[in-house]
Amino acid sequence: MKGGDKVLANRLKILLAERDLSIKDTVNATGLSRNTLSNIVNNPFANIATDNVDKLCNYLEVAPKDFYDYFPWHFSMGYSLRKKILKYRYGEEFEVGYFLISASSGHKKLDTGFTIFLESSLPAKEDPSLTFSIKCPTHDNFNKLFNEMSPLFRHTLQEKVVEIMKDFCADLDKEYFFNSLYQTNKNIKVSVVMYGKYNDDELFNNSYKCKFQN
Repeated sequence: MKGGDKVLANRLKILLAERDLSIKDTVNATGLSRNTLSNIVNNPFANIATDNVDKLCNYLEVAPKDFYDYFPWHFSMGYSLRKKILKYRYGEEFEVGYFLISASSGHKKLDTGFTIFLESSLPAKEDPSLTFSIKCPTHDNFNKLFNEMSPLFRHTLQEKVVEIMKDFCADLDKEYFFNSLYQTNKNIKVSVVMYGKYNDDELFNNSYKCKFQN
């Protein structure tokens, strides 16, 4: 996730929820503006002035190490289509590409490759769907890192994977023309599922609606 990758995130939203405090309560107690606090709450990776961190830590009675969530790994990700595109198969999982994740922290570096499989609904189905499974990793090191992350960092990484898979899906559409296959002008449901070391070790499952070119 380099180029926008963040390793330090504030936990203000969680800290307020744990104490049943509102933004209004915090504005009144700290003197910080509502806009400033809303930005911090809604954007965990926002830059916060040191004075403001001091005011918030003092108000919440926490140390800076408890105000922030830290994960010291940077991620970069990419994909490639299968060199020889296979004949389209309805209702059957088949290989369509590859997903690579590189992670670095200091002098440590880990690379994990995955295979991307596609399983689609049958053509007669009223609401067509595509499921992309990212699995069969070359190493289990990414699985270990993922399990070490806080929920916030996991969510951020999931969003990044899904955004990359949207690009992958658009490239694959140039080979298969999904709307034509399903003879539809409607949005198609796309699911992205990522697995760890084993196929029953599901790391996350995200879905979205996509409109493909005819």
